[in-house]
Amino acid sequence: MRYNSSSFQGKNILHMLLAVSLCATTALFCACGDDGSSSANDEPTKSSETGTLEVDEKNHTLTWTTANDKELCVLESGNFSWKTISLGTTTQSAKYEFRGDTLVLYLLDNNGNQETYGHMYTGGETGKVYGTWKDIFCDFDPQDKVTYCAQGAAFAVRTLTLSKGKRTLETEYDFEEYDASKNENLILSELTADILRALKGTVELYIPGAFVDDSARVKDLIREYKISTTSQTKTSIGFKMDGKEFSIKYTEAEETLARDGSGRLNRVVKLLLFSGSTTCNLDFERTFMEKDLCKAENKDFLDTEKEIDGNGNTLEYAKAYLANNQEDFEKCVSSIATKSSRGDEGYNNELN
Repeated sequence: MRYNSSSFQGKNILHMLLAVSLCATTALFCACGDDGSSSANDEPTKSSETGTLEVDEKNHTLTWTTANDKELCVLESGNFSWKTISLGTTTQSAKYEFRGDTLVLYLLDNNGNQETYGHMYTGGETGKVYGTWKDIFCDFDPQDKVTYCAQGAAFAVRTLTLSKGKRTLETEYDFEEYDASKNENLILSELTADILRALKGTVELYIPGAFVDDSARVKDLIREYKISTTSQTKTSIGFKMDGKEFSIKYTEAEETLARDGSGRLNRVVKLLLFSGSTTCNLDFERTFMEKDLCKAENKDFLDTEKEIDGNGNTLEYAKAYLANNQEDFEKCVSSIATKSSRGDEGYNNELN
């Protein structure tokens, strides 16, 4: 979900934007993306990774090494197949401190420089780094003595176990109860506002904006463009602007948690825009890769990228199923746009 950063101030802006991402808040002990191994079920609810651990209690430093084994939809000789690929190992270090009963870990870069914010864990024994710690998805700013907690992390329970020579990170996901979308009225969304602006000749569509409430901007555009609404529900609206009649109808909008254990979001947005005899159809679907999508019949819709495996070889794999006709939709919108800066008719801006 995209967040408006205007409500944050100063140096906290970037951090808060990162903090709302599960991936950002867990960078201390997992890579951002398809980290760790998953269970063999078609719809896994757990992921786990284990590696070696060195603890320097004198300097309060942890160093851990993890094998990067990923299940990927690999492209070989023109065909896609689901395989477990070794991408080598990753070594990371962090400074640790205790703040009351909380363990705080500050990631170190390759030069030994400490990150500004420390990630927070509770549940272990105060003053002893070894033990079982629960990730509370919060970061601590030691300079300002402020704690920032991630939104939307309630779907995950992450446990970090540190013992002599070994570190284990386990995550359990609650897919069924997770609901990423906080916007129930699609017509008052950021995407609707973008479409209204596009109908005035400015095409800047942010498709995931369908899941972001932007009622204030939609209502402002209704007034600014002198739009007269003729019908409205939570998924459709009919209106008149600059002497032309339009209607927008969302036929599907769904935002769900990816099954790869990364905390990313799958999105589906489908809508129709009508004006006279013209119908503009938006069809967008992005689903992060799952085993049942790794099929030959999906070849034209698999979004691929390249990576170096543990042996130094370049491999190409599909990271997501992507069906997106946004470019055609934007051209269609441009063809029916009024291209007028203001309307000259009376308007009704009583949006519910």
